[in-house]
Amino acid sequence: MENQSILIRLEQEIDRKSLLTHPFYQAWQAGELTLDDLRIYAAQYYFFESNFPRYLSAIHTCCPDREVRQNILDNLWDEEHGPENHRRLWLDFCSELGLDESSVESSPVFATTQALLDTYAKICNEGRFQEGLAAMYAYEAQVPKVALEKIRGLREFYGLNSEQSLKFFEFHSTLDEEHSAREAHDIETSTQPGHEAVVEAALGSALDAWWAFLDGVEETRHAAVQTVN
Repeated sequence: MENQSILIRLEQEIDRKSLLTHPFYQAWQAGELTLDDLRIYAAQYYFFESNFPRYLSAIHTCCPDREVRQNILDNLWDEEHGPENHRRLWLDFCSELGLDESSVESSPVFATTQALLDTYAKICNEGRFQEGLAAMYAYEAQVPKVALEKIRGLREFYGLNSEQSLKFFEFHSTLDEEHSAREAHDIETSTQPGHEAVVEAALGSALDAWWAFLDGVEETRHAAVQTVN
């Protein structure tokens, strides 16, 4: 185990905590969610998506390696530049679910959502840049597969086929292959042996925070069902 490269160990940890195995995403893939369930998720995910560029900016700021900074900048540009920035695309998806922009922005933030935001803010602002990249990699390495499953579920079970419904997920099904590949390369080539443990810990913290975020959504949707019944 110790002789394996850091990248192999990170990939094994991601596989062990794969988001597609979480009960909420399992329910999405099986068509067991209601539109209200999707609205709960969409409102909470907005807070991560709207803050994502700030996490990238923090990593960029603390990174002394020019080539790595350029890769981070490319990611940041994809996320935030222009009218089709990813926050806008997410709000377009929310609109297709019947949520208006102001209601999404003013939604109460779940404790588990805030914990996710705090985890990323702490790692990206206070850790080495390799730790920030590991937190990004924990998520972006999974996004292409997750996005394709979400697209399939939205089309098959929820009748959401419009460009506005799917564009966010279609973008991420390809873009995050590029982003995560660069992150993997930069982590592997810039992490010194003495720093590997903290980089692995950062990835583990990010994965745990994502799992807890989905726990919060899952618990809320079940509580809503019990209230109705």
